[in-house]
Amino acid sequence: MMSQGLCNRFGFDDGKIAERIGLLGLTGPDVHTYAAQLQSHVIQPNIDAIIDDFYELLGRHPEFLDIVRERGQINRLKMTQRKYLLGLGQDFSNRQYFEERLRVGVVHQQVGVSLGLYQCFYSVLQSLLIARISAEIKVNPETFERLSQFIVKITSLDMSLAIETYHSAEISILEESMNHIRDEGELLRQTLRIDSLTQVLSRACVIQELKDRLTASQAELRPLAVVMADLDHFKRMNDSFGHLAGDRILKEVAGRMTSGARSSDIIGRYGGEEFVLIFDNTTLDVARDLAERIREHVKADAIDEQLGDLHITVSLGVAQALAGDDADSLTSRADQAMYAAKRAGRNTVRTELDIGQAQDLASSNT
Repeated sequence: MMSQGLCNRFGFDDGKIAERIGLLGLTGPDVHTYAAQLQSHVIQPNIDAIIDDFYELLGRHPEFLDIVRERGQINRLKMTQRKYLLGLGQDFSNRQYFEERLRVGVVHQQVGVSLGLYQCFYSVLQSLLIARISAEIKVNPETFERLSQFIVKITSLDMSLAIETYHSAEISILEESMNHIRDEGELLRQTLRIDSLTQVLSRACVIQELKDRLTASQAELRPLAVVMADLDHFKRMNDSFGHLAGDRILKEVAGRMTSGARSSDIIGRYGGEEFVLIFDNTTLDVARDLAERIREHVKADAIDEQLGDLHITVSLGVAQALAGDDADSLTSRADQAMYAAKRAGRNTVRTELDIGQAQDLASSNT
């Protein structure tokens, strides 16, 4: 027996089937008599003519021709239409009948029939069926009128069921499309959030993180420190080994910084070979110790076997947030401290408190 999946999905139990049939007026002691007359006096004697007329009329519509372009497709559709017509009105209060009509809407939506054209199909079919009512029936106006009404009602039932699943299929496609858009949006956000080369935060994202955490730390009166880190002699290595090797170095250094930092620390690529680290709820002294640990992680082992025994070092500058700081002023002091580390010979850590000493050292060397 055919699965009743669509009936179950759309809640067509015996009660709802009876409700839909009652709504269309397909009730009464004579209704199944008219169903039998539809088959014996209209469809079965004229089925080939009805199908040919149906597809001749549809063939005048460009939209239909866009959907059905091959002769073989029309022949297959005619075979399907024949089966449909021979079942029209037969045991229409049965769940099997509802299941088959619900399935029609899914199929038509999948092949690209628009809902407007779909409704026109049923209107055309109604007219063709009424036009083919036999002369034997037509001589009795009352019987002709009731059979005509039955044709309109039974095709309206079929159309209502097909449209129900048609809309469901459309909604499913829309939901899939929305999910795809959400996935694409999330991928884009992730792409903008993460630096594609080093896999740490991008510049825009790490700056925003700094702004947010700086605001929170000032409101909660807790310390926050920032470290600016710059690879030593990176331009010279880029020129010597090429940009691909430079990319491998940047990626490896970012990984070593991450492994040397705490899980709560934030690391981002500030630009080129420069990185920024955010140490939340961290004093200047603790931040200096953390920066020192990261410096050791970076220089510990050769960075790339393909480049020989190449060890990379970094210079790091540390600053702690003050009451009136914004992201620019805080990173500016950390940057100045980093340049003090450069002037002190590189591969070292300096804090903003060391800047004056570094400047004095530079002056004594000139």
